[in-house]
Amino acid sequence: MGKKLTSEERQRREAQAEAKRQARAETIEANRIKREAIEAEIQARRESGTLQPTTLKDICFPVEINDNPRNTNQEYSKVVTGIIGGEEVDLNYCSPRYELVPNETIFPKVEEILNQHGIAFTAEYTHIQNARFYGNFTIEDNRFSHKMKGTNDVIKFIWNFQHSYNGLTKYKGVAGFYRLVCENGLVIPVQEMKEYNLEIQGKHTAAIVHSLADFSQILTNVTSNLGEVKQSIVQKYDLLGGRMLKNPQDRIEEVLKANKIAIIDDSKFNTLNDIQRRISNDVKKNVGYSKTGINDWLVYNGINQYLNDNSRNIAAPEKRRETDSKVLEYMLEYA
Repeated sequence: MGKKLTSEERQRREAQAEAKRQARAETIEANRIKREAIEAEIQARRESGTLQPTTLKDICFPVEINDNPRNTNQEYSKVVTGIIGGEEVDLNYCSPRYELVPNETIFPKVEEILNQHGIAFTAEYTHIQNARFYGNFTIEDNRFSHKMKGTNDVIKFIWNFQHSYNGLTKYKGVAGFYRLVCENGLVIPVQEMKEYNLEIQGKHTAAIVHSLADFSQILTNVTSNLGEVKQSIVQKYDLLGGRMLKNPQDRIEEVLKANKIAIIDDSKFNTLNDIQRRISNDVKKNVGYSKTGINDWLVYNGINQYLNDNSRNIAAPEKRRETDSKVLEYMLEYA
């Protein structure tokens, strides 16, 4: 029979137990506050950095570079200002070395070049805080589209152009594909971009103007060799479609980890399950390569959709495209 506790010992143990309960409750509450703070920060970042739809006219607002009236060092002695909605807005503080290239030098010229080549297209423009700008030019010309056999899955050619006034988004024009069924953008393998020169960029005014001349020449070359270009790229997609998977979740996890894409697993969301759900939806829609079972093509598309979901991803479009390209190159190389 155990030793009977004295009144003082019993009170001491009860006090210790109560202290532990209190400490545990405080830890739970602190974690709750921390989690809510993190979620609030993410939401604030999402709201401040969210892509906003706009028009060509609206992104071509007047912009100029002037002396910064404030007392500052040489690196911030200039200020880029724009007239937006009738108000003057500071968009960037920079050094005298900065060369301002207005949007009207780029995006209207892209549309003009496409029209000159007789290529039908639709343009979609977005911006982030009127400082970072994106133009997606989906080629509607049937010569550039590819319908996957036995499915209702159509892939369209797309050109993405980007530019900024704050230096956070470097000027670039890059080709890709757009899947009509699932409305997700597919990158073109890097090898094909190099082989067919499907990427242009420039740092300064003269280089950007020259790159647009290159864009016109690229369109001429691509149009002349369209069958060869499409075949070369689609062959890579065919390669992914022919790789059947016994355990898709293992493959998804492998690809995400290899490309340093965070895997969330908590009571509210699970990344692997979300991507698998997207794959299942693709199968139900009878998209390309889905009749033969789960394969690398479907996994790539599931990850692609996840990366381009604005409700899950607050990264800028160029960062998403960079990650997407790494995913595709990895999956092509490592079966």
